[in-house]
Amino acid sequence: MRIAVLSDTHLPSRTSSLPGGVYEAVADSDLVIHAGDCVEEAVIRDLERLAPVQAVSGNMDDPCLSERLPSRLELTLEGFRVCVAHGWGPPWGLTDRVLSLFETPPDILVYGHSHEWHLERRGGMLILNPGSTCGPRGKRSMALLTLERGRDPVVERIAL
Repeated sequence: MRIAVLSDTHLPSRTSSLPGGVYEAVADSDLVIHAGDCVEEAVIRDLERLAPVQAVSGNMDDPCLSERLPSRLELTLEGFRVCVAHGWGPPWGLTDRVLSLFETPPDILVYGHSHEWHLERRGGMLILNPGSTCGPRGKRSMALLTLERGRDPVVERIAL
């Protein structure tokens, strides 16, 4: 299963459109996980034309969108427990704050908020922040996560 993982798209408040590389990655994916700060629902509708979307609310989302999206998700994909939340507060301690939202550590934790790429293995847990699609050129990023039952997850950083 190929999953496009993105966060902090901030449309249209910080940019007028998603970078083209986002659409290429999503079109080749089975699922999209958006870790919050879509800002407007149009982002989700746009991505859903290419693949199913699972999204959580972020701190900058339109209030109407925040009401419709969950603050966190727990998904089972290819036998992996994948937990998703946006995050809040300063960058130091962000991973642990997000992790505290879930009763037990997942196999894979996905979060956003910091706009910074982060990939870490902590024990048996994979921790992924795909960065932001709207940051300054050279810092924009997303991830492709490949899951196959019985195999280690594979993460690819896509620079936008």
